[in-house]
Amino acid sequence: APATGAYLMRYAVTTTLTPREALEQALADFGPGGLGLQITSQTNLSLGFQGGGGYIVVLAEPGAKTTLELETREWDHAVQRFMARVQRRRPWWRRWRHKPPDTSRPASFTILDDS
Repeated sequence: APATGAYLMRYAVTTTLTPREALEQALADFGPGGLGLQITSQTNLSLGFQGGGGYIVVLAEPGAKTTLELETREWDHAVQRFMARVQRRRPWWRRWRHKPPDTSRPASFTILDDS
């Protein structure tokens, strides 16, 4: 009988992180300092990890939002935790929403109405 949990799982998730930030997060979560998996491949837009009888591959696709494609065997829960983490992160500008506008100098840009 096939081993349970040996299924190949594929996911896609969008994030406000840049591809580089997303891959750095993947490295922190899955690599030697996280799950302890070995890095088997690394490019500007992808990372591959192996260990524990399985593997994780992360592909980053740049765009208005970064799309991450993940493929895994045996590390399903870790990948789901990672996806929840990169989705939860707020865009940086939300943290400054309550900052009062700077009225000491006139605005030098035009706000376009996009409604």
